[in-house]
Amino acid sequence: MTMKQGYEDVFSELQSDYISLCLEYAENKAEEVFAYLYRTETMRMFNAFFRVDGRILAASQVDTSCSEDEFMEVGRDDISKLEEICREYDTATPNELKIHYDAKTRKYDALVSYEDYSVKDKVTPFQVFMKWLKEEKEK
Repeated sequence: MTMKQGYEDVFSELQSDYISLCLEYAENKAEEVFAYLYRTETMRMFNAFFRVDGRILAASQVDTSCSEDEFMEVGRDDISKLEEICREYDTATPNELKIHYDAKTRKYDALVSYEDYSVKDKVTPFQVFMKWLKEEKEK
């Protein structure tokens, strides 16, 4: 299957939108952003954590005037954009996306997975997210 021209750009733009959402939520105080998306046919999950003043903080711990519920809802709803992009460009839709953004260098990297680990490994996306948060705290 050949990918239609422009997919990489549109997919990168979506990732940038997630970074922007996270930076806005953290009111640009975040040194690093860690955004997590998980989706299957029946499940949608979005969450994020941040490095602020050298400390790793869950979204609920960030001092912000933004609504955490609204932040999570926007992130979760935007997963449909990912699905639309993949349909439009006739490519497989990832099940998992981990985005790391460094505000100082303004660079990000993303880990994309097409595996539905929730069935095979019997773990929830929340457990995977919490493991990632814990790993970053221990660094």
